[in-house]
Amino acid sequence: MSPPIPMSPAGNSNLRFREFHYQVRGRSHAADGTPCQDRTSYMSRQGVQVLCLSDGAGSAGYAAVGAQLAVSAGSAYLADHFKRFVECDDGATVAAELVGYLRERAAHAADRHRIDARDMAATFLAVATHDNRYFLAHLGDGVIGIQRNGRIEVASAPDNAEFANQTTFITSSDAASRIRLARGSLDGVTGFVLMSDGTGSSLYSWGSRTFAPACDKLLEHVASAPKFQVRNPTWEKQLRKFIGTRIRNATRDDCSIGILARKNA
Repeated sequence: MSPPIPMSPAGNSNLRFREFHYQVRGRSHAADGTPCQDRTSYMSRQGVQVLCLSDGAGSAGYAAVGAQLAVSAGSAYLADHFKRFVECDDGATVAAELVGYLRERAAHAADRHRIDARDMAATFLAVATHDNRYFLAHLGDGVIGIQRNGRIEVASAPDNAEFANQTTFITSSDAASRIRLARGSLDGVTGFVLMSDGTGSSLYSWGSRTFAPACDKLLEHVASAPKFQVRNPTWEKQLRKFIGTRIRNATRDDCSIGILARKNA
């Protein structure tokens, strides 16, 4: 982790992000009757905004349970500990604590279900923001992008470069050493995008490490959303339809995405 980022004076950089998150069952799971194993979650607590995404391992019998636990427990923990994490100079300590907490929760859930914790194997992607700072955590495949000065860059690439079908999960013994953490200033930052590998097959190029032009449009769509809306507003329905048809039909895997976006200052 880089040195602490000083808080900037209140101003346009402190504009809150609009959020959108969604997951849809892949065609292969629909065909064999298994549930969607991707999960997304958003939380806003005491000014901290947290967006999480998790992709349950296809080989894990309780993958959906593991993914839901990862996003629920992870979002609450990051909201409660954001300030301490973003100011800590010891990334290894933060990694050990965060992963340790997720693994502990998985172990407790496994005891309740009377299963092995490895049956809840799932990835973990998260972004948290507050004031003029952000904190990222990424374990496993999927990808996190950051939109800075009008350009979407890779904040954390998929962790399965050697073997396309292998990655690291919260239940993996080496998870604490494999998780990636990053922090920084929100100056010039207008958005973040998190996606599972199913969504990434359409919106991210592993070879060139670039995002599809559609990502710019998705971020703009979320950033332009009205501040106050009725339940299930039209703009959300449009995004869900896009993910549930065009993105879903391009792969057989589950598809999930999470977006934080705001207008330029």
